[in-house]
Amino acid sequence: MNALRVLLLCLVLVALLFTVQANDVVTASFIARADEYQHTYLYRQAEDYVRLALTRQPWNAAFTLRLAELKRLQHSYTETLTLLDQAAALGADVFDMTIVRAQTATDQQDYKLAAQQWQIAAVARPIDPALPQRAIDAYVRAEDWSAAQALAELWAQSSSPQAHLFLGKLLAFTDPARARQEFTAANLATTADLVRALDQSDPALRALLLGRAYLGQNDLTLALRAFDLAIEANPAYAEAYAYAGFARDQLGRDGRALLDRAVEIDRELAVARYFRARSAWQHGELDQALSDLLYASEREPRNRVIAAELGRLYMQRSDFARAEVWLTVARDLQPDDPVGWLALAELYAGRGYGPPARAIEAAQQAVEHAPLQAEAHVWLGAAYLLNGERAAAETELQRAQTLDATSALARLYLGRLYGRDTEAGRNAYEQAVALDPAGPIGTQAQRALDLP
Repeated sequence: MNALRVLLLCLVLVALLFTVQANDVVTASFIARADEYQHTYLYRQAEDYVRLALTRQPWNAAFTLRLAELKRLQHSYTETLTLLDQAAALGADVFDMTIVRAQTATDQQDYKLAAQQWQIAAVARPIDPALPQRAIDAYVRAEDWSAAQALAELWAQSSSPQAHLFLGKLLAFTDPARARQEFTAANLATTADLVRALDQSDPALRALLLGRAYLGQNDLTLALRAFDLAIEANPAYAEAYAYAGFARDQLGRDGRALLDRAVEIDRELAVARYFRARSAWQHGELDQALSDLLYASEREPRNRVIAAELGRLYMQRSDFARAEVWLTVARDLQPDDPVGWLALAELYAGRGYGPPARAIEAAQQAVEHAPLQAEAHVWLGAAYLLNGERAAAETELQRAQTLDATSALARLYLGRLYGRDTEAGRNAYEQAVALDPAGPIGTQAQRALDLP
């Protein structure tokens, strides 16, 4: 009898072993599918597979944390925070949770909290140079200058070139001499414009040039601080008002009052007119934008940037004939520059203006002048699609996707190529929405998905 009991127990244990092993294989396959979908920006489908994995392993803290990350990527922040708490209760890795909390705070523009989380992560993993850099950047966005500088000072002790660069950028406002030393220690090509700015003895000009250098490196908050200091040093500095207004708009604030002040001080200043036009366009004031751009063009008729912007504005107003005139002017002012060709390709291929052959010709020129630029291949793909050459269109759109994995525009046109009634088409549209959730491309893709 005892032998029989032992035998039965062994059989049960073997059965359980095989059951668990099978479940583990299935669970692993669910996570593998989730990885595939997340890698291609199909976050909803990735979430579905992680949830399936959790039905088999509801105790798995890593899966719960993964679900929190996927909800963050879909901008469902309340659910993200709830899932983070659940992951913590299940014993999820503290470092990994800190990273997700930092990213969530950044997404919600709570930069103070984001900086604190990035700093905790940096302490936990000091060998990763990206973590202190992210913490400093978050403190800068929160405009907590003292905290940003204190952390930069600490990071610079590692002798990292990027650390010296960051510290120099912060010191440039208050201690130009020491900032120069940090830029020298960084020994990076990106410091050249910053050093030239520091060479200026006039404080207003120095601050303006610093701001333009920061702007060129996409350090918008630092740029705005510099432009504000330029205005403080010279309250009649029209160019500083223009750049300060532009920087505010780029940060999602309202820079119109500063741009109006710039034009009020100097009506002839083309850069002020150009920035004010962009701001007006952003706020839906197309007539004001057109007026400023035409005024700027009269003063600088050979400025191809202004000509190209006029062409795009007329395109936005569906005045394609005038758009073509101005975009042609922009192209002819510098034929070797791909910008003009790209804009014309967008007009012909993206808006369907003129015969398909013209669209193909312009897009081919764009690809020839910018072979590694994804947008050029998108417009060539769109042109082929207009001409009914579906295989060629797919080749170009896939090429664009290879060149820029985050191109929402490429996904939008792949959706149009495959059609929303196919799985591939719906996936492409969903990818476009994920990559441009609040922008015009994502809006177009969502509209296609919502069609009955």
